[in-house]
Amino acid sequence: MNNRPIYIVDDDSDDEEIVKEAFDDLGITNELKFFRTAEAVLTELRKSPEVPFIIISDIKLPKMDGFALREKILEEPPITDKSIPFIFWSTNASEAQIKKAYDLSVHGFFLKGRSFKEIKEKIHEMVSYWSDSLAPQ
Repeated sequence: MNNRPIYIVDDDSDDEEIVKEAFDDLGITNELKFFRTAEAVLTELRKSPEVPFIIISDIKLPKMDGFALREKILEEPPITDKSIPFIFWSTNASEAQIKKAYDLSVHGFFLKGRSFKEIKEKIHEMVSYWSDSLAPQ
C-alpha cells in the first residue's frame, strides 16, 4: 500500500474523530493530515515537497468551497503535476454538484454514509482503489 499521507479537507471536527477511528479500525496506517479550510491545504501543497497519497475534500468549506479548491489545484501546474487523486466526500449531493465535480476532473465522489459502518466502507473503497491504481510519480 502507498504510505504517503492522506489529506482530509473538512471543517467539521466531529467528522475528524470519526475518520481517525475508521482508519484505525481498517488498519490503514497512512498519516492523516486534516485541514479545516481550502486555503490551508493549498498553502501546504504549494510549500511542501511532499506528495499526498489522496486528497479527500468536503464540498462545503468556509470561504473557499471544495469546487474552488479543485479549480485552484487545476490552475497550478506545480500542484497538478504531482498527480494527486482528488476525491469529494460529502454528506449529501445534488445532481448539479456531482456534474460540477466531474467537470472539474475529480477522481471520485462519495457520500459519507449515515453510520460508522458505512463511513468505514467508503474509506475502504477509496483507499483500496487508489492503492491498486498506478500513477506517475
